[in-house]
Amino acid sequence: MTIHFSEAVPFDLSESGSEYYQDAWIYDHDFRWYKQDAAFYRNMVGNLGGPVLEIGCGTGRLLVPWLKDGLTVTGVDLSGDMLERARQKIARLGKATAANATLLERDMRRLRLAPRFNVAVCAFNTMMHLYTHEDLAAFLGGVRRALLPDGTFLFDVLHPDFRWLMRDPAKRWSRIRFRHPHYGTWYHYTTNHYYDAHDQIAYIYVYHEPVDEKDGPSYVLRFGHRIFFPQELTYQLEAHGFEVENLFGGFDGSDLDLYSTSMVFICRRR
Repeated sequence: MTIHFSEAVPFDLSESGSEYYQDAWIYDHDFRWYKQDAAFYRNMVGNLGGPVLEIGCGTGRLLVPWLKDGLTVTGVDLSGDMLERARQKIARLGKATAANATLLERDMRRLRLAPRFNVAVCAFNTMMHLYTHEDLAAFLGGVRRALLPDGTFLFDVLHPDFRWLMRDPAKRWSRIRFRHPHYGTWYHYTTNHYYDAHDQIAYIYVYHEPVDEKDGPSYVLRFGHRIFFPQELTYQLEAHGFEVENLFGGFDGSDLDLYSTSMVFICRRR
């Protein structure tokens, strides 16, 4: 089977923007290496205390350690497959610990939760799936309503990288060889993207292709990222009832500069 996509082009985000999150096993496999934010969020949330709300909890990468630390956690995600994988991980913690977890299949733009959380977390670029000002406003309003007075909102998004944004959409990038978790055969992982500068959206393609075409199907997974700039986000946060207490350029607490890969926000509900 051959993939016929060559040049990255815009696509309908409402129909194809969540393809990458429909197979929790593939997602866990592709991001099993990503640990750079784990200690930061575990320490921050541990010091702040619960109850904790995680928006975009996925398969429980951050949520499970908080439960191990004895916190009460509610996880929200749009993908039922990701939540099922999270439930399996939580069940292995034992009944007493698992009883402190609540998982909800919800759209993060439509949070309708009582104001009972001391801290809300939206990690690993999840907010970059809010593609319009209306989406962002609805999301921030829901987070604010869910937090107790003086509650803390923690999140990270990618810092704009103009070298990455300007990559040729007709070329393949980030070539990696991996063993497929479903087929057990060797695959190539490549990506490309198209950046819409007007709407600040990157349309991203992830290609999985067998090294030997007889060893499994080729397929493409797509998702979008809204590119945010620091002053844009600071303005939006303040306009929706948050005070930005800190903005870091990484999970080590470093200052934001031209070479920072992430923007890490610590905000207080006013």
